[in-house]
Amino acid sequence: MRYTRSQLIIVPFLLVIDILSVIISVYLAYKLRFFSVITDYFPVTKGFPEWIIYKNTLYLSIPLFIFIFFQNDFYRSYFPSLLDELVRIIKGVSVGIFFLVLATFFYREFTFSRITFVLFWFLLILAIFIVREIFKVAAVVSLRSFFGRENILIVGKNNAMIKAILKQHPNFRVYYAPIAGENNISKIKNIITKKNISQVVLLHYNWAEYTLMSFYDWCENLKIDLKFIPTIVQLCRGELKIDSSLGLPMFHLNAISFSGFNFYFKRVMDIIISSTVIIILSPLLIAVAAIIKIDSKGPVLYKHKRMGYRGREFDFYKFRTMVSDADKLLESFKGKSERKGPVFKMSKDPRITRFGKIIRRYSIDELPQLLNVLKGDMSLVGPRPQVLWEAAAYDDWAKRRLRVLPGITGLWQVSGRASLSYEEMIELDIFYIENWSPGLDLKILFKTLPAIIGQKGAY
Repeated sequence: MRYTRSQLIIVPFLLVIDILSVIISVYLAYKLRFFSVITDYFPVTKGFPEWIIYKNTLYLSIPLFIFIFFQNDFYRSYFPSLLDELVRIIKGVSVGIFFLVLATFFYREFTFSRITFVLFWFLLILAIFIVREIFKVAAVVSLRSFFGRENILIVGKNNAMIKAILKQHPNFRVYYAPIAGENNISKIKNIITKKNISQVVLLHYNWAEYTLMSFYDWCENLKIDLKFIPTIVQLCRGELKIDSSLGLPMFHLNAISFSGFNFYFKRVMDIIISSTVIIILSPLLIAVAAIIKIDSKGPVLYKHKRMGYRGREFDFYKFRTMVSDADKLLESFKGKSERKGPVFKMSKDPRITRFGKIIRRYSIDELPQLLNVLKGDMSLVGPRPQVLWEAAAYDDWAKRRLRVLPGITGLWQVSGRASLSYEEMIELDIFYIENWSPGLDLKILFKTLPAIIGQKGAY
């Protein structure tokens, strides 16, 4: 692997500060456990050990944590968002602490304090998080003022996903050249030379193999790092693996889905948050149910079949906001939809009840979907579940949003809600699927309440 100039500066620096964070955190955890007020609440029953005993754990803990940090891209992705950074650090440190505690369990000559390890876990998360946030600010200033940013050239049609990814790398100065044809290679070379480009990324190119290899040789001679992203790889970002099962390397494309640790992490968070919200809002839920019953005839909850994960149908719950025969009346109003595409949206829908208008305005009618989350039909954040007739009209691009659990809220709900076009809604959902992270989920959840209060696009 060829390291860029910024990597040769950043990676050693991050390694040093991470090692120092481990050493300082172990020392502070030892001091706090045995020589602070903590001993008043958790008395020491087996004597006060010497520092040398805990110091010796550094011979295991330093390489262990550095290895785990490498596996979690701590030294490849330097500028994630604050929330993504925090989640990544908690995950990496927790795994490291687990294996460290497991290793000390087999050390029979001394019993290590569990409270010390808890303090070490907390202090290490805090230390790495604070230092890395300071590093981000300092790195951006230093790279721009002293060391200089590296110049990267994107060749081909520009797109939102590439822009969003490159925004996370302030160590690059990005240039775009939307001229990917073979006839424009001389122009591309001129830009590379003039702008002192160190990396070139090809998008949507249709060059012949000989032309591509010739351009590669030209870049290699100038020590320019050439990369290319075929369209199918771009669409399946993060889902490409190299399969050598037949004795030769082949690209293997996985279906877009949350799997492994990410799936279970998201699912656990869904259960914890939705259960907590239901308990806290139970008085409101009871009051809304009573008013719905008094306001109009019909059941309190509205159940409707929706299309969910991998095309699976499920019963979708909402507080009823329309007259009881609203579904039967839908056919007569489909021609009056105010949104283009295979969806129905009407700002002054005559089927909505008086109280229904109020709770729809503030999205209170959506709260019963927390039951769908607990059942596993939905997630707190994800693409909006669609009614069956809308989903049946999806093209292959739109069907990609059915490859994950649908959500109560999502990227397009906090970006304009019903005021967005059908195409914008699909693009935002696909962007969410291909760029998911725990931090992105938290951002969307934090933005949901202001979006509801602002009422933009809500009807």
